[in-house]
Amino acid sequence: MDGELIRVSGFDEAVSLKDSETAFFAGGTGICYKDSGICAKKYIVIPDEEQMHTVTIKDGLVQIGALVTFTQALEEEAVPAYLKEAILFCGSLQKRNRATIGGNVASWRSDSYLVPTLIASGAKLSLMGKEGILLEEIGQYAADREKYSDALITGILVKPDEQVQILAKRYANTVESHACLTIAMGKEGDTYRIGLAIKNSGIFLPDITNWGISWKKAGVQDDMFGSEEYKRYLTETTLDTMYEKLGGEGGTES
Repeated sequence: MDGELIRVSGFDEAVSLKDSETAFFAGGTGICYKDSGICAKKYIVIPDEEQMHTVTIKDGLVQIGALVTFTQALEEEAVPAYLKEAILFCGSLQKRNRATIGGNVASWRSDSYLVPTLIASGAKLSLMGKEGILLEEIGQYAADREKYSDALITGILVKPDEQVQILAKRYANTVESHACLTIAMGKEGDTYRIGLAIKNSGIFLPDITNWGISWKKAGVQDDMFGSEEYKRYLTETTLDTMYEKLGGEGGTES
């Protein structure tokens, strides 16, 4: 990794220094990859404060500090099983020991392990920006990421297993290969949510009520990981299977 590391005394200083030439730095596993959102001339080392490393229950939600590693999250009883399943999509033990929950969201890679599941579950992000502390649903964050480009993710709030049903699947040659497709569907009451990470194409949140129309507009690329036709076929058949397993006969997207 090239670039200067800047160490700060606290969150306020970290956020005040964030601009177009800097990025926040945590575990470092997603820095400067081809489609990573984290690549800069200078890196602001995220303050190593206790709240960033803890998992707690708050108002019925599981609050996970942004610097909680994949390994730690797997060991925490409070972390829901559906999120642990997504974490296990990462087959490298070395990477799990370094990769952080917040970092996987911040990098917003098109082969993200966690983002599709977080979208499908309706997770919320705790953010600290120059205007103060924000709590935003990940769907809102996805819709206008530029708005939050200078904000620091300090935590992720997820629903416990009993509040939401999640199905997720990752398509890759091996557990340590890049995935051509990671897909998740969630059901909460009558509400369905879909999260897709399609390699070299992006992250998508299609509306289940007009799935066919929105899916035709999605820009899916041919590449070494698979053709557009192959990726679309996998996506469509997998979503049909997930919807059937979740008992879908209607519902609304949010």
